[in-house]
Amino acid sequence: MIASNTTTKPLLSGWERALLILPALAGLLLGILLVFLPGGFATITQFSADDTYIYQLAGAAILGYGVALSIGLFQQSWLAVRLVVIGILVNNLGSLYACLITVFSGHVPYSVYLFLATSLLFVAICGLLLARHWTVPEPEPNFSSRALQFFLVVGAVAAGAFGILPLFFPNLFTLFHLHINAPFIIREAGAASLGYAVVAVLALRAQNSQELPLIIVMAAVFNGAGGLVSIPYLLSGSILLLPWIIAPVGLMVMVVCLIVLRQIMSRTAK
Repeated sequence: MIASNTTTKPLLSGWERALLILPALAGLLLGILLVFLPGGFATITQFSADDTYIYQLAGAAILGYGVALSIGLFQQSWLAVRLVVIGILVNNLGSLYACLITVFSGHVPYSVYLFLATSLLFVAICGLLLARHWTVPEPEPNFSSRALQFFLVVGAVAAGAFGILPLFFPNLFTLFHLHINAPFIIREAGAASLGYAVVAVLALRAQNSQELPLIIVMAAVFNGAGGLVSIPYLLSGSILLLPWIIAPVGLMVMVVCLIVLRQIMSRTAK
């Protein structure tokens, strides 16, 4: 029992939080750039400027990680950031796949190698933190409801579909009048979405007030930003179906997330 306690690290050390600054800043900066300046990002990275909608959706997902992890930097508890770190790990593993597929296809912009190096670094950081805190016991569920379970199941299925399909079958999205001249970008969007799917599955088991808040922030930012950037495309009619799904569903999910987050915060304060 004594040996077990010495290996349990329920708190984040100062240097561990310092390591998390890197993925937090990357998520914020890259997310903002993709959401608000997709054409500029395409120019800088030497990708096709077509399909700015995909750039913006990828940015919305990445921004969710950045916002949640930035808040997590001020947390002392490992459990507060555990699921966010797992989501970032899955995202960057998917990103490694996207990078390698692009490298082996030839005609690789220099930016893909930057993504490759960054993904390797973030996988190492996340893997290190998970290994160090592997023995921290999970708290008992204290915020469980059928509505929350339904919300997480639907979120896991939707994020999984929008993760696996773009990551492994990017050309399928030409059916929606998208060009897919930069399959690397839609694969990166899929990798980011896949991280949310894994987090939603894990949250179904967790359902406690320590781990839920930051992943709800993640989901609120992702869905809210995704819904907002979809509105212009919905009005223009240039892309089939996708904006009509993502705009209303994303904004509705954002509202639900804010309600749930308020309930958790009010219960925790008591």
